[in-house]
Amino acid sequence: MRRTVSKRSIARRSLSLLRRRTIPFTEGNRVELLIDGGPYFRKLVETIAAAEHYIFLEVYILASDETGWRVARALMERARAGLEVAVCFDGYGSIALSRDFVDALTEAGVKLLPFRPPSLFHRRWPWEKRNHRKTLVVDGRVAMVGGLNISNDYAAKEDGGRGWRDTAVWVEGPAVRQLEALFRHLWRRYRGRPSLVLRRGRRAFPMDSRPGRAKVRFLGNFGRRDRAFIRRAYLQAIMTADRTIRICNAYFVPDRVFRRALIRAAKRGVSVEIIVAGATDVPIVLWASRWYYGRLLKHKIRLYEFHERILHAKTAVIDGQWVTVGSSNLDDLSAFRNLEVNAGILCPRLGAEADAQFAIDRDRSQRVDRAAWKSRSRIRRFLEWFFGRFRRIY
Repeated sequence: MRRTVSKRSIARRSLSLLRRRTIPFTEGNRVELLIDGGPYFRKLVETIAAAEHYIFLEVYILASDETGWRVARALMERARAGLEVAVCFDGYGSIALSRDFVDALTEAGVKLLPFRPPSLFHRRWPWEKRNHRKTLVVDGRVAMVGGLNISNDYAAKEDGGRGWRDTAVWVEGPAVRQLEALFRHLWRRYRGRPSLVLRRGRRAFPMDSRPGRAKVRFLGNFGRRDRAFIRRAYLQAIMTADRTIRICNAYFVPDRVFRRALIRAAKRGVSVEIIVAGATDVPIVLWASRWYYGRLLKHKIRLYEFHERILHAKTAVIDGQWVTVGSSNLDDLSAFRNLEVNAGILCPRLGAEADAQFAIDRDRSQRVDRAAWKSRSRIRRFLEWFFGRFRRIY
């Protein structure tokens, strides 16, 4: 006799699987949401300047332009003061980095680690394993995580940049140890110098559960065992949402499991809203994203395209309580190939700020109308289908 299994039982098993091998939340952290390059780079330079023991910086694109030199000068000043400064940048994302820039950092005592740089002796494709993280750790006490690379594209227009729309978060507290551990693990695996010893600073944090303090965890991926941490956290939050799911993601090409989780949330009455990049630096990803609009719109999920300027943010806020900010896109590259880091935050105050920023971005976006969507041209349908077939390589 075949045993019947209820839908509720299946849901409980799914949540049980999602909770396995996860990273715990840490209490007693101060958090601050940073919107766009102006506040982000001011806070970045300020945090570097206040370092007392060591600075660990990790970035996908490190450019030798005005913004890159601005950050480099701050790093070199602390390295000359005797602090240990270690910088890891992606070898492909930072392929245009100038020799003068690298020499200046090295001469000042900054330790550099290019991650998997292009090589004639190793076949490394751009869509293979890249370090897509954007993090800063200072003295094991303060950290920054977000989607901003160090280049003029992300700097504010008043600072000579292009003003791309992006988001980061500043964290102070015991959760920073999790992010530091991710950096140290990467450095040990791909270290540039065998004799390098990354020093540890003072990291004593009293337990602080006052109102306004946040529970934080940093989720990263490295190998097969932990590559799904960020994706699992997203799915768990979506599956347990009661009221609202608000996602702002620059490269939104979700897999089938993720799409089904969103649709099921909408069916049980959760308000699901998604902002994607209408103005983008990778147009083929936008075409691939549009291939999945139809089914989402059918189930009353509201979609918006942000056309005001290039959108590069990777954030979500669920029920005004759970917030994630980081480097991970909602695509296969971030989920299964690239190195990523997201901060998961439980904090009503930050949730309210993230909800308010989502509303601002939504008001500046163009809503995707289902009737107009169904009447789009055959050429558009073909382009969406074609680029949707190759979503695993970009």
